[in-house]
Amino acid sequence: MPMTSDNGRGFTDAERDEFLTGRPMFAKVATVNEEGWPQISPVWYTWDGSSFLIISKERTSMVRNLRRDPRCGLLVDNFELPYARVSVQGEVEFLGEDFDHIPPMRDMVLHYLGPEGMDYAESTFGFARVPFRVWPKKMATWNGGGFDRTFQKDTVWRELGK
Repeated sequence: MPMTSDNGRGFTDAERDEFLTGRPMFAKVATVNEEGWPQISPVWYTWDGSSFLIISKERTSMVRNLRRDPRCGLLVDNFELPYARVSVQGEVEFLGEDFDHIPPMRDMVLHYLGPEGMDYAESTFGFARVPFRVWPKKMATWNGGGFDRTFQKDTVWRELGK
């Protein structure tokens, strides 16, 4: 895809969903620590069309930061052409202890590692986990089709509801 075309635009909802559910890509979650410093954490995720499900380890600084302030940034981007991306300003909802996180963890392992990763994953299922959803409040997307529109226009953040 030529990087000099003028076909760049935001994703349609269907294109966004295909991008977020297709090949495995990390989400990067940005939080702010208690001293005000930004921190970025790469995570596996599942997108259901309205929120990102993330299952983290209990003792991460990301979880500690989100318990203090549930607002976060989230980015999913690919590192190959076309350089598409989904950027999110969101809010976290921690899921209760009654949420069975094992089935979605298995699905994530299959998506990210394939069946050969299941032995490793199952050996970690006994460790403390924290499942949460990132509910996008604002979203900006880019299909990677040529010049990034922010060369000529401001970023467009779409307001989203829960």
